[in-house]
Amino acid sequence: MLSLLGIGHAITDIGQGALPMILAYLQPVLLLSQLQVGIVMLAFTLSSSIVQPVFGVLSDRFRAVWLIPLGCLLAGLGIAMTGFAPNYLFLLMAGLLSGLGVAAYHPEGSKFARFASGDRKASGMSLFSVGGNLGFAAGPLLVTWFFVLSGLHGTWYFLLLNAAMALLLVTNLSSISGIQERYIDPVAQKELDTSGKSKTVCPMPGIVVPVVLLVLLVVMRSWVHLGLVTYLPQYYIHHLHQSEVYAATLVSVFLFAGVFGTLTGGPAADRWGLKTVIVGSMALMIPFLYLFQYISGIWLVVLVALTGFVVVSTFAVTVVLAQELLPNQVGFASGLILGFAIGLGGIGTTLLGWVADHWGLPAVFQTMIIFPVIGLLIAIFLPGRRQLSRRQAMS
Repeated sequence: MLSLLGIGHAITDIGQGALPMILAYLQPVLLLSQLQVGIVMLAFTLSSSIVQPVFGVLSDRFRAVWLIPLGCLLAGLGIAMTGFAPNYLFLLMAGLLSGLGVAAYHPEGSKFARFASGDRKASGMSLFSVGGNLGFAAGPLLVTWFFVLSGLHGTWYFLLLNAAMALLLVTNLSSISGIQERYIDPVAQKELDTSGKSKTVCPMPGIVVPVVLLVLLVVMRSWVHLGLVTYLPQYYIHHLHQSEVYAATLVSVFLFAGVFGTLTGGPAADRWGLKTVIVGSMALMIPFLYLFQYISGIWLVVLVALTGFVVVSTFAVTVVLAQELLPNQVGFASGLILGFAIGLGGIGTTLLGWVADHWGLPAVFQTMIIFPVIGLLIAIFLPGRRQLSRRQAMS
C-alpha cells in the first residue's frame, strides 16, 4: 500500500512540475502578460498549498479516504483543461482546480503513508515523499512530449494518466482504509470515538510552540529550496553567461540529488532521531551556500548535488515530526507542513528577487545563507527523541 500511495503522489504532483512549462507555451497563444502568468501560478500555489490544512482538518474529523483518488483525479483534470483554455479566466479556473486536487491528496495520502510505515515512520514517509519529488521532476519532460504528440491539446493525456491512477486507488480503497485500523498510533486512538471522529481538535498548549517553530523552520528551508531552483539558472545564464543547457543541468542535478536525499533522510532519522537529522541538514546548508560563488567546473556540479541532497533530505522528516507532535491530528499536521509551510516559500522567492533587482544576482546567494542560520537556531529548540517519547508516555 505504501508503494501505491507513493505512485499516486507522483502522478498527482506531475502537474505541479508541468504547469510552468504549459504557461510558457500558452503565453503567446492567449496573449498573456507576465503578470497574468504570475497570477495563474499564484492561484495554483494558494489552492494547492495554503489550503492544505483545511483538507487536513477534514481528514482528521471524518473518514475521508476518498480524498486520495478524488484529489489525484482533480489534479489531472485541471491540468488537462489548461491546453483547451479559450481565454485567461478559463486558464485561471483550471489552475485553481488542479491545485485543489493536489491539496486534497496530500494530507490524507501522507496520513495513510504514516499508518502503513509501522514503526519506521520516517523511512516510510521518505518513500511516500520521493514519489512527489519524482513526479515534480517528470512534469516538464512529460508535457513537452505530450505537446509533440498532440500540440496544446496534448494536456488531455494528463487526465488519462491521472484517471487511470485514480481508478487504481479506488479499486484498492478498502485496503488503504484498513491500514488505519492496523497501524493507528496509540496516542491518536485515545482521541477517536467509535464513529471515527476526533474528540479533540485543539493541540495541547505545550505543543503549540514546537509546532510553530517547526513551521518556521520549514519556511526557511523552502526559501532556500525554491530560491536555488529559481535563481541558480538566472545566476549562471545572466551573470556568468553560461549556456541554458549548463544551467538546466545544474537544476536537474539539484532536483534528482534531492530524491536520494529524501530516501536517505528517513532511515537516518529512524536511526539517529528526527531532530538530529534536521539540525545536521541546516548546519550543512550554511557552508554549501557560501561556496557557490567560489568554485566552478566539476566541483560545482558536486556542490549542487550535495546541496540538493541536504536541503531535500528533511522533507519527510519534518512531516513525521509534525505528526509526532500532533498524533491525533495527523492530516492537519501533514497539510501544515506539506502545504502551508512549503507554500510560503513563494514569499522568500519574491524577497530574493527584490534583492537581485537592487544588489545583483550574487547578493541572492549571500542573502540566502541567512535562512539556514535562522533554521539552525530554530532546530536547536525542537523536541528531541526523549521529549517526544516522554510526551507519548504521558498521553
